Amino acid sequence: MGTRHRGCDPPMLTAGFNLATGDYRRSRREVLLAAGVVAVLALLLVGQTAAWVVVRRDGRATGSRLAQMEADFRRHQDGLRAIRAGVPDEAVKRYEAKVVAFNTILEASAFSWTGLLVELERAQPPGIALSEIFPELTTGQVALRGTAHTFGDLGRFLHGLQERTAFRDVYLMRQAERKTQAGGQEGLEFAVTFVYEGRGR
Repeated sequence: MGTRHRGCDPPMLTAGFNLATGDYRRSRREVLLAAGVVAVLALLLVGQTAAWVVVRRDGRATGSRLAQMEADFRRHQDGLRAIRAGVPDEAVKRYEAKVVAFNTILEASAFSWTGLLVELERAQPPGIALSEIFPELTTGQVALRGTAHTFGDLGRFLHGLQERTAFRDVYLMRQAERKTQAGGQEGLEFAVTFVYEGRGR
């Protein structure tokens, strides 16, 4: 019996040794995995820290540049105020009046009278006679006054104005029968407004 007992001891020791080796390998893999996770987290932390440092440095540089620009702007404003304070009010008024006159001249030169008259001629039927044309140079609004032989002529004229691409917002402001001295009907008097969009043509 003693011999059989000694013969069974080596397998038990071998089995125990194999189990211990498997636990050791698993523990080693877990340690390596944990170390890798810690290394990745450390790299991410270092990257975030570096990015925060760069952003903070750029923010400080941008803030300093903005502060410098604001200081320069205030300095220029103070200089302009000082210059304007030294200019007499009469000179300022004369200068503003010249600016208004120059703007009026530029607006008048930009208004195409020829284009307006051509467009009106294309929209005007035979039974219409225009007596007055009042253009606003700044807005392009035009007021017309004239006479029409019949309501049909006036309707055709309004339709022709609306069809012209150079005109928009065509409105009939007034219409009234025109009487002769003998009391007979001579035609219609009318007033029309529209916006002329061909000022630069």
